[in-house]
Amino acid sequence: MKRLALLFLLPALALAVYDYALFDLNHWRAPFYNDGRWGIDTIGTGAAGGAWPQPLHNCYVFGAGAWLGALVGASPAETLCTMFYNPNSGGTEACPTLCRYWRDGTGDFRDRIYKYPGDFPPSHSRFPMAPLWELSDMDLWCCYCDSEPENHIPPGRPLGVDLYQTVYGFSDSLAQDFFFLKYEIANCSGDSLRYAYFGPMLDPDIGDAVDDMADVILDHVFYVGPDTIRVRDLGLAYDYNNVENPSANWDTGTPGAVAIALLAAPDSLRLTAFKRLTLDIDPVTDPTQYLTLAGYNYRTGEFKPYDSTDVAPGDKRFVMGTGPFDIAPDSAVTFWYVVIGSPFGTAGQVPHLRDTSDLALRYKWALEFWRLLFAGIQETPSAELRPTNGVTILRGVLFLPRDGAGHDPNARHLGSCPKPVMLDASGRRVMPLRPGANDVGSLSPGVYFVRGTQARAVRKIILTR
Repeated sequence: MKRLALLFLLPALALAVYDYALFDLNHWRAPFYNDGRWGIDTIGTGAAGGAWPQPLHNCYVFGAGAWLGALVGASPAETLCTMFYNPNSGGTEACPTLCRYWRDGTGDFRDRIYKYPGDFPPSHSRFPMAPLWELSDMDLWCCYCDSEPENHIPPGRPLGVDLYQTVYGFSDSLAQDFFFLKYEIANCSGDSLRYAYFGPMLDPDIGDAVDDMADVILDHVFYVGPDTIRVRDLGLAYDYNNVENPSANWDTGTPGAVAIALLAAPDSLRLTAFKRLTLDIDPVTDPTQYLTLAGYNYRTGEFKPYDSTDVAPGDKRFVMGTGPFDIAPDSAVTFWYVVIGSPFGTAGQVPHLRDTSDLALRYKWALEFWRLLFAGIQETPSAELRPTNGVTILRGVLFLPRDGAGHDPNARHLGSCPKPVMLDASGRRVMPLRPGANDVGSLSPGVYFVRGTQARAVRKIILTR
């Protein structure tokens, strides 16, 4: 994995380093940075770096990252917004470490991005909140904070948050055009963040940057062959005339679409704003950025949460806001998104005639992967099955405890059961188990259950490739 070793240093962190890793699985290739940005090629030309479909170097994403806005302090509250990607400059207001390390001035080379396969899992002595093992065929994990005042556009200042960011991708044929983004936002400010809004900012450049379009699908049912597919909370960018000439950012082929969909948010919130922007109307102050995230036209004060259908090409970008929600001191909230690349109509076809079937199908597959593999998961150390009501994800080897450590008062520990067995999703016995290591690599990927001699000791696992 290539590194930005000591590209530049943070003022208060002598050893902290801005770092990056490539997500390069199946049809996607995009750089991710430990300062909140992804897509932008800061290593080479400073041009678009999010390319699909590999092996073609057809660029779709110039840059991307999240925005977080909130009200802080007593009345009158202060309106703050942190941009983890600034579309007006290509920069970020984050720094690559946790708030507590920034405050202590204890930067460390471990403050980097971690990638599986490679240097995974992250350092747990440094990051006790980091994942303990990989959950997909390509995991990227990093953390960053917004504590450095010099990174904020005056008179803006930090909110005092840490973000833990994970990228997941799968090599399965149905998953070749999408990857997942998980954001965990931790409030380290010592005060409540109130009426908060959060969401991704996508700055697409589909080949030539000046003829892009951007739209939203809030809730629509598509009929694709025998499938009825409900697509919700999805923002997308596509080419105006569906023609791109070969260039440094475009090899060949008819342009498609790049989309981001919200999968999960605190309190089951949905997408509450989709705002389309251009270079000349990007909000540049914290209050105007917050208003944009909340669904307002900051120039007129009009509340218009979802911009109308796009009608003219341009150098577009969009932000997808979700809120409001509160984050109490020393607590965290989690958001899930999926990024999708998809065919989107034929060459020269006008936008309103484009066939959305391919995009709808990829959204369906992504949602099914996410629901099966991530929704409701409780991660456990290594691949040890523990007495919880969560799900254990593993590949290859299942460890059953040999003693009663971690006893569940409501169910016998599996290590104490004389004859634990593995069942498939239909309840059919597929193999006996024993305390210690059990090789389950010969089983097909999917959902299984482990049962001891008492019915209460049933636990759900997901076996991945």
